[in-house]
Amino acid sequence: MPMTLAEFEKLAAEKPAGTPLAEIIGVGNIYWSANLTEYIYLMPDVMGKPAAIVPAALKDRFGG
Repeated sequence: MPMTLAEFEKLAAEKPAGTPLAEIIGVGNIYWSANLTEYIYLMPDVMGKPAAIVPAALKDRFGG
């Protein structure tokens, strides 16, 4: 299920500064992708936890 970066930014703005990316989008695992630019892909179950494939451009902002 894709989430646009605009939707993500709206969620991030509602959280305090410094909130971890995984907490903002409600997942247990984050996977970075250099190929994604406009979406975050949410997956319900990867190794028993919800996960997300996230644009690598967000790595500078949220670490990794």
